[in-house]
Amino acid sequence: RRPVILAGLVSTWIAGMLFSSAEHLFSEDLALYFAAPMYWVMDVTINILQTPHRALVADLASESQQVPMQVVFVFFMAVGNFIGFSIMQIYT
Repeated sequence: RRPVILAGLVSTWIAGMLFSSAEHLFSEDLALYFAAPMYWVMDVTINILQTPHRALVADLASESQQVPMQVVFVFFMAVGNFIGFSIMQIYT
């Protein structure tokens, strides 16, 4: 699982950097055509990064802890999404 987590982390970072710097790398007309696919790539890499973590919870939690730990994982994902959205609202 570690190579998948590391590859997901690196690819998420690269896609995020390319997405955020699209308007600096390309002209205003081409930036949108570059940023939109980078957004999709970033979404896929985030999903790739989350899958091994959920499998790790399934591997380490006992049978009675499976559902509560998956709920905790989803809760922390929701909190992270809310914080990310809130930070984005500060800069707009």
